[in-house]
Amino acid sequence: MKPNIIFITADQLAAATLHCYGGSVPSSPVLDSLAASGTRFDRCYAHVPVCAPNRATLLSGRSRSIHGVTTNNLVFPQDVPTYAQVLRSNGYRTGGFGKFHQTPMQLPLPPTLEHLGFDEAVLTEDTKLGPWLDWIKECHPEYYDMALATCWSMPYLNNYGENGIDLRQRWESAFEKFIAPLRKNSDWAPMYASPLPKELHQTAFIVDRSLDFMGKHMMQYPERPFFCHVSFVDPHNPYDPPAPYDDMFRYEDMPLPVKQAEGEREIPTLARARDMMNFRKVSHSDKVLKQLQAYFHGSVRFIDDQIGRIVAWLREKKLDSNTIIVFTTDHGEMLGDHGFITKGSMHYDKSIRCPLIVHGPGIEEGVSNRLVSSLDFFATFCDWADIMEIPPHEGFSFAEQCGGHHKSMTEVRELSVQYGAVRTLLTDNGWRLTLYDEGDRIYGQMFHLAEDPDEQINLYDRDEWQAQKIELLERLAAIHAKEGLVQQFRNLPIHEGYRCSVDEFALKPIVPN
Repeated sequence: MKPNIIFITADQLAAATLHCYGGSVPSSPVLDSLAASGTRFDRCYAHVPVCAPNRATLLSGRSRSIHGVTTNNLVFPQDVPTYAQVLRSNGYRTGGFGKFHQTPMQLPLPPTLEHLGFDEAVLTEDTKLGPWLDWIKECHPEYYDMALATCWSMPYLNNYGENGIDLRQRWESAFEKFIAPLRKNSDWAPMYASPLPKELHQTAFIVDRSLDFMGKHMMQYPERPFFCHVSFVDPHNPYDPPAPYDDMFRYEDMPLPVKQAEGEREIPTLARARDMMNFRKVSHSDKVLKQLQAYFHGSVRFIDDQIGRIVAWLREKKLDSNTIIVFTTDHGEMLGDHGFITKGSMHYDKSIRCPLIVHGPGIEEGVSNRLVSSLDFFATFCDWADIMEIPPHEGFSFAEQCGGHHKSMTEVRELSVQYGAVRTLLTDNGWRLTLYDEGDRIYGQMFHLAEDPDEQINLYDRDEWQAQKIELLERLAAIHAKEGLVQQFRNLPIHEGYRCSVDEFALKPIVPN
């Protein structure tokens, strides 16, 4: 029987933050254990270090120039196949739970993910509006106002849900009662403890729904494999772990972030990025920087414990012998490194390098130093499912690096990371070249990561490194020339089994039985 696949993603978590990747804070014991008994990839990078674009790449195995989701709040195109559509067409039952970020935030979430190929789905995303909030109202009404207060104020609050309720005034009252005091009393507004019990938090809700799907699958479709995407919304900002995770790590014990590198202040793109969420004003406070990490690691530990629930359930149901677990993130989180918060146009390690841990039957213990990209998951899932003919994609399967007999990979590789007018090249031999296009001038960074892992010594303008810079520039230009050629074929007809049609917010797939 083909293996079950559980694809677990966290939002905004860098590889270097996890203990199994050398992080100093032991906030991920379950993931550390999975990594120790499976394959850990040390050089996995986000193709686009921003939520929606990189999630579109994970779904499709296509670069942003192909799928067209170049930034947040764009819609995933109907003519680009997803791994869920391909897996479903080849016998898998597919489920997706949590954050997918393929609907503009200004719009209500779609009721299903049929248009992306998922048989069952429950969405809950950054805004927290939708299924999670509705579940709180139905099952835990005494916490409804508190839960509503944690939601984002979105345009459709004036016409919420099937009955078109105007929630604006109730949201404002709830926010002022439950969240505003927490923000006011914090040293930095986006950093506070969640008032909700952990059992009612989005993180637990996502795992509850995922386990429901897998449990029903066991009973109803025992002869079929399943694919389940467990997609956490955290540890994305606001940095608000619930008790007891809010004080599980003492801020005094947290490390200080990596300092700014030489020449950073001269690059306008980076100067603008420091103003995100007013972080520049608090970035020199050791207390804020340490408390930020303490809360962040609290959220990581909460997620880790919930992953532990999944692992324990698989063992209890005796499914662990035929289930592959894959853990990664959509991108990193700077956590104050180099004076930055979150992710995006700063292509430092904490922003672009993601954890990738694979565990399960046929997965060997070990560490891979091979370059891996968000582009590669599509091909890998199809490889594990023994699907030989799949739609066009740009990535390569990394299944062989995990052990077993699978399709081979290219031995030498380089990756491109993109966002806005920022372009980065990463090479097999440890170089990072980044260009910041300001229109009237292009600024550059060049780091030899093997010798300078903290990215402190910018070699871009140093005379003795000009030959190396020219070589890297040529390689980056070649990658983007190739992407330009592929772009010409963006709208060619595709296999009818993966074509979709549009029906308001719900996109209905046309998939063979």
